[in-house]
Amino acid sequence: MNNLQELYDEFLGTEPSVGKIKSATTMMIHVCKSLNVPSNEEITVEYFKEIPGSLDNYFFNYPLRATQDKAILSEMIGRIGPIPELKAVLEELLADQDENVRQYALHSLEYCGLKDPRLILPYIERFIKTNDAVMSTMATYLAGKISCSSNYKVVLAKIEQWFEDDKNFVKEVIRHMLQIRKQRSCKESGINIEDIQKWADQKFGITIDI
Repeated sequence: MNNLQELYDEFLGTEPSVGKIKSATTMMIHVCKSLNVPSNEEITVEYFKEIPGSLDNYFFNYPLRATQDKAILSEMIGRIGPIPELKAVLEELLADQDENVRQYALHSLEYCGLKDPRLILPYIERFIKTNDAVMSTMATYLAGKISCSSNYKVVLAKIEQWFEDDKNFVKEVIRHMLQIRKQRSCKESGINIEDIQKWADQKFGITIDI
């Protein structure tokens, strides 16, 4: 990946909804204007981390529009995954002054995390001990969600490690794991509610009713 146009092209390859395609197209127009460049091809990887700040400046009097653009940028990154070319801008989004943007940035990683949990587990565990309650909650939800991956054993092993760092964090992760399955929001999973409850009891002595 060399520029913003290539990010857009790869995003299209993940078959997003018509609404998300429209939002991404609009965002790219705004980025070109905010960086004062004529085309997306000229916004190379080196400038990616400047995009969130440039949108804030461009929409200084309309911060909600900047939030919307940064949200779809997060979605695009989440669809591709935290590859080296995207890590710098992802870090900017995860540290954004707007808590909504921070949530979008972390939540967006669900898409690639379901395919390969190992890609995003480091992003989740950085919020195990944080004063940002919003991000802690999102991290527990995301951990619960990616347990729906066919590679769920990787997630379970990591959760067992996290228990030593923060028992309450792990309890919330397990609660989300169970709730997601109860709501039938787990499209692909090799572990069901009963298995999770048995595992939680054996490993941590935790019993959670849903």
